[in-house]
Amino acid sequence: MKDMLKDQVALVTGGTSGMGEATAKLYAAEGAKVIISGTNPKKAERVLEAIKAEGGEARFYGPTDIADRAQVDELVEKIIADYGRIDILAAYAGRTFDGDPNLSQQEVLEKTTAVNQWSTYYTCFAVVPHMKKQKSGKIIICSSNGAFNPTAPAYEYHMAKGACESLTVNLAMDLARFGIRVNCIKPGPIITPFWDELMEAGPEREAMLQGIANIEVPMQRTGLPEDVAGPALFFASDLSSYVTGLCMYVAGGMGYVYAHGQSSIAHSGAGRRDL
Repeated sequence: MKDMLKDQVALVTGGTSGMGEATAKLYAAEGAKVIISGTNPKKAERVLEAIKAEGGEARFYGPTDIADRAQVDELVEKIIADYGRIDILAAYAGRTFDGDPNLSQQEVLEKTTAVNQWSTYYTCFAVVPHMKKQKSGKIIICSSNGAFNPTAPAYEYHMAKGACESLTVNLAMDLARFGIRVNCIKPGPIITPFWDELMEAGPEREAMLQGIANIEVPMQRTGLPEDVAGPALFFASDLSSYVTGLCMYVAGGMGYVYAHGQSSIAHSGAGRRDL
């Protein structure tokens, strides 16, 4: 299908790389006017060039620190001034600070909460008044499979992402009467620059991620940013016109069903059939 988002105005935070980049490109391909928010102008320019090369429309408003409420408000007001409306918010911006030797544990907690939790709150509440006025809107929040189904402990990050899921269902309940739908994506192990903060790219990391996939992902592969962009399009389009408050795992089956390696019974082969 084409033009599923024709002439709609979409703000994609964290749109300069990874899942946000893939979503921004898909939204533009479906006819949306995409505004990318991020902190790195060089990465943003690369994404804009790729979108425009395919005939799409996109702008970069930034750099923006979305953990700063004043900067978020300024970003949204600029979009309203230029376009008059915001139809879609896809809130991807976030990162982990685990392993940063220059930060104390308290600083890791504060920065992780600010970037992942408060920034999502600020962005949602900046766009909501405008969506209320137009009596329509779609908000897509990005959480993490690890918030409630962790592969390994990541206390600060997973706690913040869990709060994003709570925000999703509370917003969905409150805003449904205004024609605003709010849904959440819970990615599993997706190959993005996010992993660069945790482990250097290379064969060791690839083996580690494939090991997670073999044991815990029923589909037995790690995901790509494009695997997340598809559900983000579903939530932004009329295909999900009767869906709100949903927190959807996009994780190759993680969160919904057991993988063979998670269950001692399944791992032994008991109960399997040759289908």
